[in-house]
Amino acid sequence: MTTQALTDAPMTFSHSALAAEGLTVSVFFGLAEAEPVWRALQTRATMTPYQRFEWISAYCSAGFDLPDTIAIVVISEGARPVALMPFGISRRFGVRIAQLIGMPISNSDALVYDPAYAARLTPEVLGDALGALNRARARADLVSFHCLVPEWQGHANPLLAFPHVPAPNNLYLGTLDTGDGLFIDEALPHKRRTNIRRSRRRLIEGHGELSVRAAASVAEVERIHAVFLDQRARRFRKMGVENIFAQAPFQTLFRSLAIASLGNEKPIFRYHALYAGDEILATSLGVTTPTHYSQYINSTADGPAAKYSLMGVMLSFLIDDLRRDGVGSFDMGLGDFDYKTDWTKATTVYDSVIPVSLAGRLVAPLLLAARRLKRTIKQTPALWAIARHILALRTRAITGKG
Repeated sequence: MTTQALTDAPMTFSHSALAAEGLTVSVFFGLAEAEPVWRALQTRATMTPYQRFEWISAYCSAGFDLPDTIAIVVISEGARPVALMPFGISRRFGVRIAQLIGMPISNSDALVYDPAYAARLTPEVLGDALGALNRARARADLVSFHCLVPEWQGHANPLLAFPHVPAPNNLYLGTLDTGDGLFIDEALPHKRRTNIRRSRRRLIEGHGELSVRAAASVAEVERIHAVFLDQRARRFRKMGVENIFAQAPFQTLFRSLAIASLGNEKPIFRYHALYAGDEILATSLGVTTPTHYSQYINSTADGPAAKYSLMGVMLSFLIDDLRRDGVGSFDMGLGDFDYKTDWTKATTVYDSVIPVSLAGRLVAPLLLAARRLKRTIKQTPALWAIARHILALRTRAITGKG
């Protein structure tokens, strides 16, 4: 699908709630048109890594299936941008649905906003801003947000003033400082710390001296990327699922962002590897802001090394590296896996569907009901086991394997 870019000048609106706060809303119809205000805002904004201009721009260039139309909503005070929502609009279920660009592969949606303006971004102001999508040439019937975090780096989420339901998956969110004088790795249960120390000793004895290093050259990016693909392929084969990260758009996205980030003081994407001597035992690919690291995907070796806690050892080194870089919080993405609870807490995130037209008001309750059902399946072990078995059978049928 090719995205339609309406490259005319942005359309600007000011309705009652916006006007009462001295604000206006503009709708831009392309990334290039919105880039200057987007970059200006994100230097002082509260946002997750998945709303950085660099991430979304790279996503749009990587070959993923894109929305029909881009419509970037910007709330401003005079010439100063104070909030931004980068939407893609496509027709589904008989209506035009606006979702944040990159949502299908991101771990969380969020409003990009200057926290100094939080009190002025009332539900009425945000409602006026979202309503501009129905008045602009792009037009939308409803807005669908996925995986909204209740609080991000100390700030309550303004979007949760709208009706919402728990999302199907939890987000695993943590901080490097527990708030009681301990770092997160120091606060691990004694048994877990002992297991990681034992794994370190055994790995050193069997494989060589351990270290975790970020890729610092194109050659290192390429090597870690190749090892990641191989380790992930082996893991997915055992699970009976498709290796989506071997698809060309993911490979283009990861490699292009990692290479563009080399030497950058505030990188957007980083490849880390756990080395034993010269052998790579595990990898971590992360999307970042200057203060947050999101572990997008990881991989671990199989064979003799796999009997040790490779991801635990990897994270025990990686967290030290993140601290040195001034990172204060991190997440391990969506999806419920036991190993994540050692380092992070399962955080309930929320989906919200907000109608902005009559047709949207008819469809919105159905979409929210579907999200509730999906959470019920994913959070009920027996139902999720059945669903995973069906998905595995479908993958084998498509690939002709198994």
